[in-house]
Order: sequence, then C-alpha cells, then structure tokens
Amino acid sequence: MDERIPSPSQTTFRVMGPHERGRFAPDAWGHLLSLNGSGAINGLELEHIIERAMLQFEGRIALDDLRGLLEGTGLEDSSGGGDNTTVH
Repeated sequence: MDERIPSPSQTTFRVMGPHERGRFAPDAWGHLLSLNGSGAINGLELEHIIERAMLQFEGRIALDDLRGLLEGTGLEDSSGGGDNTTVH
C-alpha cells in the first residue's frame, strides 16, 4: 500500500490556501471543516464545495452564503440556531 495515500480510517487535515484565506469568513471555514470532521462530507466533496463557493460568490464568503449554497443538500447545520424547520 502506498504510504502517501490516506486509508479511509486516517484523518486528513485541510489547510486553507492563500487564495482561500481572504475569501472565507472564519465561521464559514469552520463550518466546512466541521462538516468534513463529522463525516457529513468527504475530502472530495469538501473540495467541490470550496470551489463552488469561490466561483459563485464575489468577495468574502460568509456563513450565511455557505448555508445558502448548501441548502437542499441536507448539509445545513441543524445544531445551530434552531432556525431550521423540518416538515414530515
């Protein structure tokens, strides 16, 4: 097995690149990392969301922007302010 490729049981750590540092608000970036850390999204999905957010939004990407982007995917933060309503 190649030592450079993490196995599914290994945890990877995502570091913000210089082109992302000025774009994501700290709480938005933290939300992405928490989704990844909880297993709600994998590394490939995380990269896709980051790329999509950077293409879709001009300037700083706030947590509300990110939540809007993720709306309808089932990845919204349901543990936060309690403003998400689920109808069955």
